[in-house]
Amino acid sequence: MTNVSPFPAAIREPPPTMLAIPDIPKQTILDFLKAFGLASQLTETEKLQFIEVAQAFRLNPFRREVHCVVYGEGEYRRMSIVVGYEVYLKRAERTGKLDGWSTRIEGEGENMKAIVEIHRKDWAEPFIHEAYWQEAVQKKKDGTLTAFWTKQPRFQLKKVAISQGFRLCFPDELGGLPYDPSELPDAESLAPAAPVPPTAADLAQAAESSASLASTATAESPVSIASPSLEPLSAPSSATNFEHPSDHRDRFPDESVETLLGRLEAFLNENFDALTDKHCEWILSQARKSRDRQGVLKMLGYSEKVVRNASAVASASA
Repeated sequence: MTNVSPFPAAIREPPPTMLAIPDIPKQTILDFLKAFGLASQLTETEKLQFIEVAQAFRLNPFRREVHCVVYGEGEYRRMSIVVGYEVYLKRAERTGKLDGWSTRIEGEGENMKAIVEIHRKDWAEPFIHEAYWQEAVQKKKDGTLTAFWTKQPRFQLKKVAISQGFRLCFPDELGGLPYDPSELPDAESLAPAAPVPPTAADLAQAAESSASLASTATAESPVSIASPSLEPLSAPSSATNFEHPSDHRDRFPDESVETLLGRLEAFLNENFDALTDKHCEWILSQARKSRDRQGVLKMLGYSEKVVRNASAVASASA
């Protein structure tokens, strides 16, 4: 059995006229976004995309024909516009050409595949499409299956086969419609792997190096290094565990959280020699998880303090 059956050439009867689909007023979509709390969560560009897609394909969000999913933050923020697989079935019914369909699963585990068979009134032979587990399954960054594919692997694979099959069988009517969620990566599969925080050994080694440099500088030169406060290179337990408010005061009141995150990333890139890669990843992850200006400013202040300490040690040992 091939992946996609050839399009039948024989015609049993003339195709009927497709039932009209009502237009979706823009205000209806705006009301939906407001009613479900999405108006404040989406950017203006994301709202415009959702409105345009819903109107172009006449999808009513209040009937759960279309919805959007936003996940991730900063550079990892993504929005997907998706439809339920039932939309494909309803649209195929509206054409008046659908003459029944079925789906089944064959095989097990990684060799599993879903097969959908669709009958059209104007085709002499059924249209058959296969979706393979290995090609459709969604996995997290660590290689494990996402939640839905873990709980309902057979149903998820069937939905992929149905969505793909109906789009191919009714290309004029369904082509271009948003995908079913089962066909798209979700938050679990697109989220970056969790950064590894600096270990106790990493921090202890950094502190030992700082102490060693300070000791060497004191032995070789009578110049005191007590003026710059040398502190061990250690990571706080959370992004709110600081006792130095001057290090995270709001020095950039006109900048957005995204701009502050960019400033933090630029600072870490410019001072990469003062921190380990793990330390930088930990700092960025804490800033992104904070979700507010104060959290980002705290991590920026913490980073600046680490760099100052490293610079003081380097100057003393020069």
